[in-house]
Amino acid sequence: MIAVVVALVADLRFLFVAPSTISPWVLAVIETYRSSLALTACLFLGLLAALRVRPTRLDPGVPYRSLLLRDGALAATVVAVMFGVTVFLTTALQATLLADEARTYATEAAPRIVSYLDVLARRNDDPQPATVAEVESGLQPPVLRDLGRSMYNFVLRAVLVGTAGGLVGVLRGRSSNPPGGKSRRE
Repeated sequence: MIAVVVALVADLRFLFVAPSTISPWVLAVIETYRSSLALTACLFLGLLAALRVRPTRLDPGVPYRSLLLRDGALAATVVAVMFGVTVFLTTALQATLLADEARTYATEAAPRIVSYLDVLARRNDDPQPATVAEVESGLQPPVLRDLGRSMYNFVLRAVLVGTAGGLVGVLRGRSSNPPGGKSRRE
């Protein structure tokens, strides 16, 4: 559920953030790093789920390490799927019902972000700072064809996070003993 909240806040930020009331540097940071932070949170939550999962069904003849691999991969994949479904739905909402709100946010936020980027450009002697039109076009809402890219990212994310969860399960299997089992030293 935390992954769902992270995806909602990251993708629907324009409903919660008023560009005129927030500092330009905070606005620039939000728009620059929101996707990276949301994806990092998804990976972290997937790994945390893989670490916390305990096999509930101990199959006879199946090594405990294999059970940890299976359940770790499954737990991490569930987190990635919940995150991906939420991102897919918010992309669809932004492309249809919330497009006007997103455009309004882009129009209000772009000049404030560019003003901050201009200050940074002068400080760093960068001759070509971003323009308002460039920043505003980057903040515009997605279009319906972006749903395909969202679905592709959803599947890729589920595979990668599930694999990472499986690796965590394998690593846990190397260092832990099955419930009621003997340790390796015995």
